[in-house]
Amino acid sequence: MIARQTLRTDPDTSLRGALLMRARRRAEDPGHAVTTRDCANPEHRFMDIFLVEDSAAIRRLLARRLETLPGARVVGEAESAPQAIALIDWLQPHTVLLDMTLTVGTGIDVLRALRGKGFQGRILMLTHHAADAYRDLCLKAGADGFYDKGSGLETLFGDLDGLLRDEAASARVARPVSPPRDTVTGLLGQAALIERLDELLRMMNAEAGKVAVTVVVLNGLQALLRSEGVAAAAPVLVEIGRRLSGCAGPADLLARHADEQFALVVSRVASPAEAEALAQRMRDALDLPFDLNGRAARLASRVGLSTYPRDAITARGLLTLAESRAHGHLLPERGSAVVH
Repeated sequence: MIARQTLRTDPDTSLRGALLMRARRRAEDPGHAVTTRDCANPEHRFMDIFLVEDSAAIRRLLARRLETLPGARVVGEAESAPQAIALIDWLQPHTVLLDMTLTVGTGIDVLRALRGKGFQGRILMLTHHAADAYRDLCLKAGADGFYDKGSGLETLFGDLDGLLRDEAASARVARPVSPPRDTVTGLLGQAALIERLDELLRMMNAEAGKVAVTVVVLNGLQALLRSEGVAAAAPVLVEIGRRLSGCAGPADLLARHADEQFALVVSRVASPAEAEALAQRMRDALDLPFDLNGRAARLASRVGLSTYPRDAITARGLLTLAESRAHGHLLPERGSAVVH
């Protein structure tokens, strides 16, 4: 079994010991500022995990198993090296589970690129190639652990569970939970959206269905709310919701999940072309001006699209991918509105 003995050979060969020793070494380096990425973060009750794996079936297996660990949450997914590097650099998750074999590039490419960018999160390699040469290559490149997908996954989950228990024992601040409904529009809030989307994905998995997830970023909406006030701008927010609801059916999910973002989830999409047509209808609906107390106000809208199961298989994975596609190459430095 590829287990604890394949982690970094520090005096404590457990995952937690390896990570803490690594943090101590960095703390001794006056040129390196230790961050909360260097070890378990005591300020939050969640461990944000990003999955990099070319097989959707294995991603689903990993995600469902991680759901059983209190405090773990999958915040993103990728199947290729370029996509993984861009999304991880943007989301800055605490932990990355990284497969060696990807659709484009390799896990080693991702590992070297992330460490080259200064990424301080945990990177745990998953592979069917359990040879010592692969293990040594990964650890020298900056991996924190190396697990055989065939025989070492339970060891991985056990190590993660131990880290999560340590974090829970020392946690002081829990992340705020958003209300189930947006107070202005009455639409779903972020927490309710993710819960409902996860339920939908479980049902679609059983029925082999397809789901389109769209995120709308409305540039200028936040500035409008600040300048006019929420009460004065409320009719615009309500009208945005009304227009987007015209693109959806009664069984679809519509949410205002961030100040400048709305999300629409449409189930039972027949094809990628149908999903693209949905995104275009949303753009057209938001292109018309809004009435702001007798004045015409325009908002620049960008729509990002992801589909289940083609692009991702988890709720946050679909939402963060759609959000990143809405932003395009100009990913905001503040990070994702879905992961905060």
